[in-house]
Amino acid sequence: MIVGTEGTGGPARLGRTALRPWVERVWHGEGGPLASWALRALAPLYAAVARAARARARRTRRRFDGVTVVAIGGLAVGGTGKTTLARWAALEALGMGRRPAVVLRGHGSDAERRPAEIVSPEAAAAPDGARRFGDEAVAHRASLPAGALVVVGANRWACAELARAQGAELILLDDGWEQGSLAWDTLWVTLDPLSPFGNGRTLPAGPLRRPPVNLMEANAIVLIAESSREVLSPAPTGLGAVAGGRPVLRFVRVVASWSPLHGGPAERGPAGPVLLISSVGSPERLQRFLEGAGVDVAEHLAFADHRGWDRNRVARRIEALRPKGATALVVTDKDARRAADLGATGFPIWVVRSGLSPLDDAAPLRGALHPRGGPPMAGSTPIR
Repeated sequence: MIVGTEGTGGPARLGRTALRPWVERVWHGEGGPLASWALRALAPLYAAVARAARARARRTRRRFDGVTVVAIGGLAVGGTGKTTLARWAALEALGMGRRPAVVLRGHGSDAERRPAEIVSPEAAAAPDGARRFGDEAVAHRASLPAGALVVVGANRWACAELARAQGAELILLDDGWEQGSLAWDTLWVTLDPLSPFGNGRTLPAGPLRRPPVNLMEANAIVLIAESSREVLSPAPTGLGAVAGGRPVLRFVRVVASWSPLHGGPAERGPAGPVLLISSVGSPERLQRFLEGAGVDVAEHLAFADHRGWDRNRVARRIEALRPKGATALVVTDKDARRAADLGATGFPIWVVRSGLSPLDDAAPLRGALHPRGGPPMAGSTPIR
């Protein structure tokens, strides 16, 4: 996938080219009526299989004693801020004097096939850290203080056992709605406030993993805006009808830090036009965030989520942008290891790390981080 450029004098936009996955193009009404019909015809089959998988997961999930478990999930595919919200919750818990553990499966890494493992700072910083633990786990480890644990493994129950043995009092399941081993006390679901339901259809006809009625399972719904320009009223059109009285809380993504790839934090990021390179679930949202933060994105080269980069393609884009005044490459902390593997580019490489700032009273979320028996949240309704 490539994001096109309108030149360094204006904002970059997502280029709707042949390199963009054709399924996503259909979701945006670009694939033609035949492709749209074909995907809609497959949607009932996906829905039936997904319902069966969710029913099986409900039967196999077990309650975990001794710690509080918070699951963070998304209604749609792509990045809606689950990882950043898990990081926010871990920092909040540390501020309460509790020891959190962020638990995730390590998607796309060897961790998906290995027993549960704690990610140490040394292991995460190793050249093979992302391959061993996953890019999101490595980013969590680099961003969180030592008091927070990061644990990876295919079986979330085993991960929770390992975390509890290391003193964890709170388990934060990053992307934990679908897993079938560990029951939670509280479920938070993240949505894009500009397009909470996409085109309103489930996979493969649209981006929804589940129909919107499944929001009734949540204890809280979190809308994460990518900049202050995107801040909307507390409930976008149609959300209130399916939220069922659940708290709907707004957050805005903020720049937590800038740093050169091989240096410490800097007061500010790069000046001038940049080439943005990413392997994230929602490259459009990443670009919205950076442009909202004042970054001049001359071009955005976006690869598939969790996947490696084509060095030759990166080199070609660098050479094409050099005479147009580009000054640096920008990557997220999730992609820092991939950026290091590029070798010498002739451009400084900047790593941006994001955080969240609540726009509404976050007491409903903070209450869920207390020990069991602490401040309660609104109840959830199982969907059969």
